[in-house]
Parts: sequence; structure tokens; C-alpha cells
Amino acid sequence: MRRPSRRPSTWATPTVLGALVLGLTGFTPPQQPDPYPPYDQRATALLARNVLTPADDEGPAPEDPADAAEELGRDVVRTRTAKIRPSALAPLCGPAKPGFEARFPLFEDVVVEAVEEARTAHGDHVVWHGTVKGTAPSGDQDVVVTLKGGCDASGGDETLSAHFVLGGEHFAIEPAGPGTVRVHQITPLTSENDASPAAPRHRAGNVTYRTEGPAERSAPGCDSTIPVVDILAAYSPLALKEAGGASQIRAQIARGVSLTNDAFADSGARLRARLVGIVPISLPAAYDTVSPKTITALATPGDGIADTLPTLRTRYGADQVSTVVGGLAAGGIGYVPAPPGPSYADWAYSVVAEQAIWHFSFGHELGHNLGASHDRTTEPQQPTRPLGANGYFPKSGEWSTVMAYESGCETATKGPCNRINRFSNAAQTYRGEPLGVALNKPLPSNTAAVFNTTGRAVAAYNAPKTPAALCPVTTSVSPAGGGTVTPAQEGPYARGMTTVFTAAPAKGYVFSGWTLDGKAAGSAPHLNVAMTSGHTLKATFRKGTTPTRKVATRTTGKGTVKKAAKSRASTELEGTDHHFTAVPEPGHSFSHWVLDGSYAGNHDDIVLRVGQHDSELTAVFEKRQYNLALSSRGRGTISASRPAPYGASDTVTVTAVPAPGYAFQDWLLDGKPYGGRERATKARTAVEMRGHHRLTAVFRRL
Repeated sequence: MRRPSRRPSTWATPTVLGALVLGLTGFTPPQQPDPYPPYDQRATALLARNVLTPADDEGPAPEDPADAAEELGRDVVRTRTAKIRPSALAPLCGPAKPGFEARFPLFEDVVVEAVEEARTAHGDHVVWHGTVKGTAPSGDQDVVVTLKGGCDASGGDETLSAHFVLGGEHFAIEPAGPGTVRVHQITPLTSENDASPAAPRHRAGNVTYRTEGPAERSAPGCDSTIPVVDILAAYSPLALKEAGGASQIRAQIARGVSLTNDAFADSGARLRARLVGIVPISLPAAYDTVSPKTITALATPGDGIADTLPTLRTRYGADQVSTVVGGLAAGGIGYVPAPPGPSYADWAYSVVAEQAIWHFSFGHELGHNLGASHDRTTEPQQPTRPLGANGYFPKSGEWSTVMAYESGCETATKGPCNRINRFSNAAQTYRGEPLGVALNKPLPSNTAAVFNTTGRAVAAYNAPKTPAALCPVTTSVSPAGGGTVTPAQEGPYARGMTTVFTAAPAKGYVFSGWTLDGKAAGSAPHLNVAMTSGHTLKATFRKGTTPTRKVATRTTGKGTVKKAAKSRASTELEGTDHHFTAVPEPGHSFSHWVLDGSYAGNHDDIVLRVGQHDSELTAVFEKRQYNLALSSRGRGTISASRPAPYGASDTVTVTAVPAPGYAFQDWLLDGKPYGGRERATKARTAVEMRGHHRLTAVFRRL
């Protein structure tokens, strides 16, 4: 059956596992000694940069009994509460520092050091971007930190949140009040539920469609022809309660928009999102959830439900309205025009669950508003207008893009299908596999290319209140072939943003210096550029002996580290990338990487970029010694993807199928509520083994 062209689409959160930077922002370390002895004599300096106070709870549920264990149990593997150390916040508050290292002791066994890549401001929030030092900018080791307060030396008023993607793992820091945070590791799988609300019954017309005209006044050299989608974000009473306060929910929204822009930039989509306002709305309890009736009510003027939104949208000049609500009935829901255009301007609405902000939900729902669908397994009936904007995953099932359902990927490939913060792009690869399929091929998936067209239509829904121009940086090298220039984040860039550019000499050359807008700008290989206007940036190289650095590998436990055949030399040229794979011996499992003292994720592949210093990469292997006991309540079957024993950090997928006359109800891990893909007829979850565990499937009689 052909799907209606005006359709909303839901996305339920695939939970993200990530790591967080506690050294940039100032937490003290956990009470246990640092599990990663420093590879040099930096121990005292490292501890001084920690951002959080010691861990006082490492259990699978929050220590605060006021929290709803059922809700938190659906998302969190483990959690702890910590205080922010204001003395460690200075690097976020002062001028940007290229190459600055931030240290985040998340848990006793997860300590992350990140290097600054870029920063920007969303209203009164600073958003800091980093990556694990020494890794290539592939999106596998990303850190995003949002901070409000903490820069006036008074202390106690800081609101901090963060999102870490480390290989296949995701960690999060969530604000829990001024100066206080909760640190979470997120469950590998969560529920994905679909809903199909009816289209609004009113005609478009409340929003003035902006046609192309003279370029708006903006900073010199900045380009107003690249579309910018202005977003008004609203939040409901239950979302406010779940987040813990206004500062906390505002910080999470700012981070959600920032992650969306990361996805646009990394995927090569020539559009950006801009957060123009965050407002509270009154919403009846029955509508304070992700549901078809909620989005229909928000998009329907005069129905008595949040009727201030259209006026606020006009006041802020917003093209798009994203409302954050409570609960986790689904991760989000958004209207999907076919394709975007003036007649759909009134339907540029989406709803996102507060608990799904960690899971790239802002980008997923905005993707729907831009015309994108789910993957072809989840949504076999794909629209022809626009063609090719959809979720994608490779045949290996190693990963899935923002618009794909991980469950659809798992059904088609049986792979791990971890969601990555990318939209499909046939011109790019990810971990050596194509990121999409060209639009002129069968079964196309090239969302970034489609967004380059639909983004312009959505960005024209409303006239902006302030210039929305983006600033490009045009780079060059001299002489040709002497080296390369690489930005930490792809442009164009919003005004006020700063980002780091790195010069890497080719073999037989050395870096000589930078020229920014015709003026000398230093000789350090990393240069921080502030986007006050458009820029021209030239890196000059000269003949010479190219610097080399040692990249040492070692192991703990039984296994080996294999290096791709690109180079077998004992030293490597600065600026070059090198691929390493961890291979465990029989009876053992790969646990995680440690790069120069920093936790670097549990994916068995990692790509390093050689810097200005020697580095050491350690692969940690664990003996398979843990068991997962399976049990059920009610009638049904429960089975694991592979037999015990398991090693530390092994992820075991478990499936539950109810018997006739029963339905699946819930998962319990060690007696506490746990997350997964929970459907009445079949459920799946994944357990990361850190010891012996018991998993129970609960079935109820129909």
C-alpha cells in the first residue's frame, strides 16, 4: 500500500554508549586509583585537570530514590553522581586553545582524555567539541560538552552536560542541578516503536514562505546562500521535571542541536541548524508524551493545546519547531513532507522525548522534516519525492546511519548495527564501507545530497530575525604537494564559532607557517580560527626532513595488535593515519583500547593520526570467565546469541519470545528494570558483560 505523502514518522531511541571528558570541565576522579598508569610523568598534572568528584555509586540504578527506576532502567547500564570542580573549568571559559587536553574520569575503568577541536555558543551555553587525542577525525571518538555558568569564579552555579561516542560505546553526563551531574553508561539496545498520526486538518498559511532575494547583511566574506534552518525548541512540564530544571533541559537541547550540526557537517550536507529560541509551554498531561495526538495538537492552531507556539514561531523567525516532552513511549515523531515546500510550512513540527536527546533524536526528527525516511527494511514503501533520502546500513551490519532503525539493520544483517551520527552519503565511506548508494543506482540512499535541495526549502519557511550567514574558510598549501590542511570540523561555520586547522607536511617537507587573510599567523601546526568573517588560510611548507614519531603498541591479556600493511616502519610521518586491529587468542575477548592513558572505546578497529609526540596504544584482552544466567517469569522462551563463558566488555544479545496467550512485558537485569527492544510479540536486548549477571524476561498473560 502506498504511504500517504503527508506522513509523520516516529523514531524510538537506540541507546547510545559513550564516554565523557571529566578533565576539561573539572570533576575529581573516582576513589579508586587511576586504572591507566600514565605513559609519562604527568600524573599530578592529569589529576589536577579532572572535572568530577569521586564516584559514590556504581550500581545499575541511580542512588537517588526519587528517580523512577523503571524509566532510568530503560536507558542506563550504570550511573554515578558527581560534583563539578570549578577550578577545572577555566579552559572552557577562556580563549580557545588548540590541542588542549581535557581529562574525564567517568568510571573507575573509563578515563577519557580529549583534545579540543572546536567551540561555539548557543545563547548562554558554551558548546565544546573534542576527540580522543591521537585518533583520526572519523567520528568514532567524539566528545561534545555543553556548559552554562562556571566562568565567574563564584562556583556552584555550573550546568554541565556531555555526550561521548567511543567506538561502539556511548556515555553521557547529565546535569542534576547547579554544580552536580550524573554520569551514565547507556544500554546497547532500546525500544523502537512506530506511530502514524494523521496529518493536521488545517491548510498551510500561518507561516510566510520566504523566497530567494538579495543576500542578507552579514559578516564580510560570509555566505548567506547556504541554507540555515532556524529552530524554535519548546519543552513540556514533564520534560522539565525529568531533566531536573530549566538550566538542565536548556543544556540538553543545545547539545541536541549541536549534535545535529555535527551530523550535517560530517555527512557533507550543505545546510546547518541554528537554535533561535528555547521556550517552556503548557501541555496537558495526556499530551506530554511522544504520540500522534501530541504532534497533531502542536501543529493544529486553535485547538486549545499549546496555541502559543505559532505566535512564538513567528516572533523568533523559526522555520522548524521541535518540542521536547516526557516519557519514552517512543524516541520522537516528526512530519515528513513529500517533498518540503511552501504548502508544508505549517507542518514543520517534531516531538522528541527528553530521554532520547542522547540518541541523536534531534537530528533524526529534523531529518524527517527535511523529507527523509527510515531504512528500507523498516520502511519498504519508500517515497519517490524526495528519492533516496533514507536510513542506510551496510551488508555487514557493522553500523547504521541516523535515519535507520537499528532493529531494521539487525533483521536484515544480524550485525551489531550501532547507530552513528551520520546521514547517508554515497560519496563517503565509514570504516572502509560505503556510507550510501548513489541516487542514479537501484535502491538509492544519499540523504546528504537530497538535503542539499530540501534544506533550502525548509530554511525558507520563515524570514530570519537575524542574518543566518555561514562563514567559509578557503584553504590552500604552498608549494602544491607540500602538505595538507585539515579542519577539525568541516565548514562552513556559524559566526562566533572557533575551530582548529592542522597542517601536515608531505614526505620530504616540513611545515613552515600559516598565513591567515594575508597575514602571518604562527608556525605551530595547529591553528585556532575564529569565525568573525570568511577567511583565507594558507599553509606554507619547505623542503626538509619530515618529522617522524614512534607509535608503540602493546597488549595486556592474551591477544595481538595487527597493523594495516600501509606501513611497517618503527616511526611514522606526522599527520599520517594508521589502522590497527585487536585480535584475541582463543578463550579470550577484546575489552578496550587505551591510547596514551585515555580510554578509547571497545571497537576492535581503531585509526590513529600521528601527532607531534610519540604515542602508545594498548589493547586490553580479558579471559572469558563470566556467565549470563537466563530466566523467565510467565511463559515464553529466552535465548542468547552465543554460549558462555564471556569476557569483560563482551556484548551478548538475548531474544525473548512469549508463548501463545502471553505477551512480553519487561527485562530485568540482576533484578532491576533494563532496556531493550521491547515489543509484545518479541523482544531483544544486549548485555555488556562486566561480571556475572542474571537476565530475566517477564511475560504477562493476555
